[in-house]
Amino acid sequence: MSPSPSDIQLDALREVANIGCGHAVNALARLVGGRTVNLSVPRAVLAAAAEVAEMLGGAEAPVVAAKLGMEGQLRGVLLLVLPREDSAALEALLLRRQDAPAEERESALSEAANIVASACLSAIGTLTGWRLLPSVPELVRGAAGLVVSHAVTEAQGGDRVVVLETRFSAVGAPAVSGQVLLVLERESSRALLTRLGV
Repeated sequence: MSPSPSDIQLDALREVANIGCGHAVNALARLVGGRTVNLSVPRAVLAAAAEVAEMLGGAEAPVVAAKLGMEGQLRGVLLLVLPREDSAALEALLLRRQDAPAEERESALSEAANIVASACLSAIGTLTGWRLLPSVPELVRGAAGLVVSHAVTEAQGGDRVVVLETRFSAVGAPAVSGQVLLVLERESSRALLTRLGV
């Protein structure tokens, strides 16, 4: 892959995001009682940390993120990111109650992130023939800029990283929306594109 991916390469990466995130959102729909979860058209971009933070509402936006590493031939970080209010709504949906202790809420969100990430990476693994697994989720609560900078550092992306991003929103009350991001190591991006033949 050249320093800037070509349009054909970005299209291929968008298709990877579409397949992986589509399976991830289907898994999330099952976790929230089978309600419809809509998915935006995925994006594939080469971006600096500040640009990735803008995707999440700006560097100061308060978010809750589950961060998982990727194990296998694809290296990087998978993020399940929700605005703070949406995270609380998702926790209540997962536990079927509003007044769960903090420890239970954290556990439910981590488990949901693990299921969503596993579905995403399994789908990408089926596409590529690679065996991909998520690491143990780490929950991070704070400003979007901080969450992103840690993910970019872990992905060893230097100034700019390849990011596959899509937004999801669950239909019904309470409203739940968020984003799935795959922050890929540059070498992994190249290996993925080679594997896809582009």
